[in-house]
Amino acid sequence: MTRYMITTLVSLALVICLSFLLLFSKSQAKYNQAEKEAVDLVSYDYDVKQVKNFYWSTTDATYFSLDFIDQDLQERYAIIPQEGGEVRYFDREEFITLEQAQEIAANDYQPVKFLETRLSLLNHEPVWEVTIKNDNNTITYYYLNAYNGEWVKKIENV
Repeated sequence: MTRYMITTLVSLALVICLSFLLLFSKSQAKYNQAEKEAVDLVSYDYDVKQVKNFYWSTTDATYFSLDFIDQDLQERYAIIPQEGGEVRYFDREEFITLEQAQEIAANDYQPVKFLETRLSLLNHEPVWEVTIKNDNNTITYYYLNAYNGEWVKKIENV
């Protein structure tokens, strides 16, 4: 190979890598903006010391949820409707944990992989949405009552 060809191939590879990096950055911008706005909104009621998790979910509407540590070092959850409305706050002790929600879902169906677990509202009630990849390459959505882990809804073979 000539020096010119090697320089051209390296330049082309660099342009492709930079393009993917820019595309990834732009795809994350809306998510990062939504998280920032959720933290700003919750900060009116609580001094947010640490955000443990941010969830963006769409059940019967789109919700943003925060798992955060407040000024008293208490873990809390906030669920915020995207279209506006009342922010709902919950103490950590009120809900089953994300891990417990996954365990309950795994007991019903042996997942190949947990794709995502998010906190949301469904019919105005807090739920854990557990998304599972099945062994037949389909996806199952489990909705569990966040208070007690009871099944609310299941969507299979998506």
